[in-house]
Amino acid sequence: MESVIPNTVEDQQSGERHSISKGRFDSQLNINYTNNVKNAFDRNARTMHGTMFLFNGFRFLGVYMPEKNRLFYLIWSFLINSTVTVYLPVAFILSFAKISGEDLQIGNLLTSAQVAINVVGCSVKIILMGFLLPKLLSTEKFLNRLDERCKTAEELASINKFTKQGNRFVVLFSVAYWSYSTSTCISAVAFGRLPYNIYNPFFDHRQSIGHFILSVLMEMTLLNIACFQQVVDDSYAVIYVNILRTHVDLLLKRIKRLGLTVSMSHEQTYEELKLCIIDHKNIIEIYNIVSSIISITIFVQFTITATILGTTLINILLFATNFASIVASCFYVLAVVVEIFPLCYYTQYLMDESNLLAEVVFHSNWMEQNLPYQKMLIFFMQRSQRVMEFTAGKLFPITLNSFLSIAKFSFSLYTFIKEMDIKERFGLN
Repeated sequence: MESVIPNTVEDQQSGERHSISKGRFDSQLNINYTNNVKNAFDRNARTMHGTMFLFNGFRFLGVYMPEKNRLFYLIWSFLINSTVTVYLPVAFILSFAKISGEDLQIGNLLTSAQVAINVVGCSVKIILMGFLLPKLLSTEKFLNRLDERCKTAEELASINKFTKQGNRFVVLFSVAYWSYSTSTCISAVAFGRLPYNIYNPFFDHRQSIGHFILSVLMEMTLLNIACFQQVVDDSYAVIYVNILRTHVDLLLKRIKRLGLTVSMSHEQTYEELKLCIIDHKNIIEIYNIVSSIISITIFVQFTITATILGTTLINILLFATNFASIVASCFYVLAVVVEIFPLCYYTQYLMDESNLLAEVVFHSNWMEQNLPYQKMLIFFMQRSQRVMEFTAGKLFPITLNSFLSIAKFSFSLYTFIKEMDIKERFGLN
């Protein structure tokens, strides 16, 4: 067994010949992938398959240009974004300015306000994603390289598992958000009023039942598309964090197997180590791209989440006049929580798993390997000590502690309102 630390002058001279500077370290990682004919693509296991629903959603919303029929797509994109991204938030603001005294009901006003805040934030995020989407798509080449490394049945099963999970995230987010919009519509129509009472220059809902129905359909169509904007805005971050988790987990398993295959020579094990280092570099490239995008969009989300929760709690506690309104507001609280909790949960997991890299490298079977292997392993261990941490606006980390801080603020507001006995003082019972 060779020691990683040279003890004699001869060993030191030999070590200098084998020593690896950072430049030489990177240069030694040139691997020829052209011989990998039977790779993951042949076995129909691609990480990008797990983003199919996500990018189809972006395409439906007019922010992901197809290669064909661009003229028709530009018309569709203009129609969607002019009505939902631009008109809808403006209509909410105008509805507050044009509301009359006889129609003023604080409960209905807060119901519209809590949605208006989110709609404005959603429009900001979808505009940002329109500019950031090409950068997000640039991760595909790194994902393809990582997919080429998946050859065993276990590795292919992990990729296929993520593929189902990634598309399932879009479905689950859609169910959560559309549950709120549907419950709000049902509760409003049941009491003969519009769901959100947004400014509508086309139909006067007071004129006839037909105009009322058309107004409801118009509001719900726009709001459901806005909800789907929120779906892709929020699900992309969760999906890409889970992509990183999947490939970090596969890398951890490969590192654990290093040096344990009896049939492999020292040179073959050395080449396998280089492949693991390249995997780590590709993962870091993806992390650098995704973290910079998430930092921008989640900062917008965090800045409005606390405000929305506060507004919704005030509405539930003070001004919700019927059970249906309370149920709709509760669905909204659930939808707002869903916007931030999954990302906080999975980023926490990714941080914990990336922390294991250096430890797993150290505990791998390096003692029985040759000196060049051991020296390269030291550099790998140093590089793997970087924690994959996500931040919102580069100001505060996206972790479960951040989510709990927002939840604590909401419950503190709830307690404060309850102790003030506002309902009793102003006769709002």
